[in-house]
Amino acid sequence: MVKITAPADCDNAPKKKFLKEFNVAFAEADVDYFHDKLTDDVVWDMVGDKIIEGKENFIAALLKMKEYTAKELKIESIITHGRSAAVNGTMVMNKGNVFAFADFYEFRGAKGSLVKKLTSYVVEK
Repeated sequence: MVKITAPADCDNAPKKKFLKEFNVAFAEADVDYFHDKLTDDVVWDMVGDKIIEGKENFIAALLKMKEYTAKELKIESIITHGRSAAVNGTMVMNKGNVFAFADFYEFRGAKGSLVKKLTSYVVEK
């Protein structure tokens, strides 16, 4: 089980709660979680690595990453505003390496919770 650390206010707003759950599912490699959380034409830009287009390709990429599971997820902050949001933190992987990340989200609409675009910056510490 992944140890989760997140700011106390993450559960105060629906979009912050959603983003916390989204990141927990990512850390736990819970691929099934993402099927109804993404638009069909979602774009995942892993800056400096690759761009993945489409829900099925997004989920396929997550399946490939499933062997690299985390033992700890620390969310430093979640910021939301309208159709945009950002999450940053660190993940400690089961093999011991530590990654710092900053993810920027674009939602289909201001009130919805379908991710249309995700831009990820990841640095190994």
